[in-house]
Amino acid sequence: MSLLIAEQLMLLLLDTERGELDVRRDATDPDRLAAAAILLDLAEQRNLSFRSGHVAFLARSSSGHPVVAAVGAVLRAAGPGLPMTSALDLIETRVAKLSRALLEGLHRRDLLHRVRQPAWWPWSPWKYPLRSSQARNEALATLRADRSHDARTPLRECGLLLLIDSAGRLSVLLDAVAHTRATTMLLALGQHRDRADATDTLLGALRTALLDD
Repeated sequence: MSLLIAEQLMLLLLDTERGELDVRRDATDPDRLAAAAILLDLAEQRNLSFRSGHVAFLARSSSGHPVVAAVGAVLRAAGPGLPMTSALDLIETRVAKLSRALLEGLHRRDLLHRVRQPAWWPWSPWKYPLRSSQARNEALATLRADRSHDARTPLRECGLLLLIDSAGRLSVLLDAVAHTRATTMLLALGQHRDRADATDTLLGALRTALLDD
């Protein structure tokens, strides 16, 4: 089962019984985190360029996911490049209710239930309790993987770490050893290193943009 980084993020943030996204009150908004995650998905698909602090969409391959395709269209229309914060702002403004759209997609794939509580009230908000433990466990395994020995920064694993950290949930999902390792890695993102690469630079800029919100 191939999931987007943004979809794995939703599964990790979900309170699996209540069916609601669980983000610390003073942390980054779920839609903002979803926008950041979709930028990482575009980068993983090689449809994103990040140079001189600016994000640009590159239509190298088509995405089969409607939310990612919508974000790509928004970035394409914006022109050759945007500062990271402006790109996140634009995505949130032009693609409404990102986190809800991602949860709906997971429901259509039978990974989440969708219920109203209370069911008799037609204006009750939708809840998305977990249906597939396997999908969430795979997302947890990605988050908890020890990549400290890798020469290059792994985009998906490190991307999930910085997004979960921005949601204020890192200490809940990692044990003490893994949390210390992840925190060290996150603090090093974007700093000058002999082997710094494009992924490290992108993740560092994204983390800075989320911290500045």
